[in-house]
Amino acid sequence: MQRNERMALNGLNLTINAGEHVAILGPNGSGKSTLIKLVTRECYPLTRPGTRLRILGRQNWNIFELRSHLGIVSNDLMARSTRDITGRELVLSGFFGSIGIWPNHQVMPEMEEAAEAAMARLDASRLANRWLDELSSGEARRLLIARALIHNPETLLLDEPTTSLDLAAQREMREHLRALAASGVGLLLVTHHLEEIVPEIERVVLLRNGRVDGDGAKAEMLTSERLSSLFGVAVEVTEGFGFYRAR
Repeated sequence: MQRNERMALNGLNLTINAGEHVAILGPNGSGKSTLIKLVTRECYPLTRPGTRLRILGRQNWNIFELRSHLGIVSNDLMARSTRDITGRELVLSGFFGSIGIWPNHQVMPEMEEAAEAAMARLDASRLANRWLDELSSGEARRLLIARALIHNPETLLLDEPTTSLDLAAQREMREHLRALAASGVGLLLVTHHLEEIVPEIERVVLLRNGRVDGDGAKAEMLTSERLSSLFGVAVEVTEGFGFYRAR
């Protein structure tokens, strides 16, 4: 996988099962966000002998059909959510792969019902008629998760979901992720913050320079020795109540 002149992912060999809870951990520039874009078909691998990419068991997808199986919450979407639209319109736009509702979009009653259910699931119903530019980062991120859940996806892809959130909003976000994991939604979390890895995530994949540097049980991957090597600085890892922290 090449972005401009740089190899973002090189010789990557990784399998993630549907419904599995997995964290992808690595320093900036390790290829984490590119991996998400590969899954969502925003990027494509170079055609080489032996190259193969299967998503939910298939190589070829209609992009809109694929996105009905995957819920996506990314910083790219967060950055685009600045237009004067309401929370309800943001959630409904998940049906159309857009940010906001446009004149060519026909919103059906069943879509309205699904949007209301998704917002209620995230305790975000009170935000339905608020303008996005009036919301806090935490409130907007909650609506993006509701947007991602609009199709009842099998897996939720989260690219650093607590970026720009304050401590209270980070805690709230982690509780929402725990509830979603308990409800049966698979979590694929991309991060470089250990605090984002909720207890329900049992597998951690370490990325370095576009390659898998480690893959296994959380307790085996999140050690001081491994993370010091991964990030290139001395890291001390502690664990409490199922959460890991680094300092």
